[in-house]
Amino acid sequence: MPRRGENIYKRKDGRWEGRVRGQGNHKKYRSVYGKTYREVKTKLESIKSEQMHAEEEGSRGKECCTVTEAAGLWLRSQRNDWKPGTYAAYKQTLEKYILPYLGEKKVDSIDNETMECFAAYISSARRKGNLSSNYLFQICSEVRRILLYINRRYCYGMAVPANPVARRRTAKTELPGKECLALLENYLVRNCSDDTCLGILIAFHTGIRIGELSALTWKDINIEEAYISIRRNMMRVRICQENGERRKGITQVIEQTPKTSDSTRVIPISARLLSSLKAHYKDDGRYVVSGTKNLWAEPRTIQYRFQRILQKCGIEPFHFHMLRHAFATRCVTMGLDIKSLSEILGHSNIQITLNLYVHSDMRQKKRLMEQYDMLLEKTAAPTAIAVK
Repeated sequence: MPRRGENIYKRKDGRWEGRVRGQGNHKKYRSVYGKTYREVKTKLESIKSEQMHAEEEGSRGKECCTVTEAAGLWLRSQRNDWKPGTYAAYKQTLEKYILPYLGEKKVDSIDNETMECFAAYISSARRKGNLSSNYLFQICSEVRRILLYINRRYCYGMAVPANPVARRRTAKTELPGKECLALLENYLVRNCSDDTCLGILIAFHTGIRIGELSALTWKDINIEEAYISIRRNMMRVRICQENGERRKGITQVIEQTPKTSDSTRVIPISARLLSSLKAHYKDDGRYVVSGTKNLWAEPRTIQYRFQRILQKCGIEPFHFHMLRHAFATRCVTMGLDIKSLSEILGHSNIQITLNLYVHSDMRQKKRLMEQYDMLLEKTAAPTAIAVK
């Protein structure tokens, strides 16, 4: 049933839909969706507020719109659709890299030459801060997204410049050796009474992300039916000030839904992991990995403890995320179903799994070539007879 006077409807699929008229030359209605009536109403109010602000900005003329003003409009337009961590990351990139160089420039003055100069400026910052080439690409992409948004909003008709930085393929990920992983697993099993070791063992056998492990509670683990529910992700983000004031070093730990909608998932527990969980199961709602000052242990605390464990085992340091790579590669090497693996890892499609998390070793490649030789021998054609 519609809520009269507000243009908000309950759809047949259970979701709520709200409609609001566009601006400028775009008079068509725009739809927003949500799980509840209040969520949709909040989104509509935000859009209407942005439209009023945009009309005020537009009434002052196209020439007055600087990159700083455009960036503010862009951030406000997207805030309700982004997670807090995403919003904080975009805002930090703006304040640290984009606005110091481009902030006072008019949006219609940003051309290819300006973008090339900006890329050169960021490259000099890269040498000081050791930024990756892919991050440089993302910074320039954010500038383009702002320009595309403001160009569409005000119908400027300007030519948005290309990204001057080419995206580069990431370097090949070197996985820890099988001996190192076996040594680590033995240590974790022997010390499962320590909740950090138990938590890392869960990641070892499920491939969950470190933020998902931080947010994992015992209520999320069903021992009887042997599955783990991944419903939250924990991360530390920088606090954003709405008045434009930048406060360095002010951060907070937040819990939010996982990385994507596909990341909310249920993971079956293997028999190997289940025995350790049964031995140390806690029938309460506490976090699986606890902190010293808080009830939880945030990702960087788990990463620090993980490095200490590697040091005790005499293993060369590697990042916690490598456990996710190693889990995926083991599953593929053993011939497990890629589609099921993709769902366990929380990916939207199997191509992401294959491209990012599957690494073949030399032994696996040699087996493939041996199978290739065997097939050739079976299907080889008779030797051709030379004709004089």
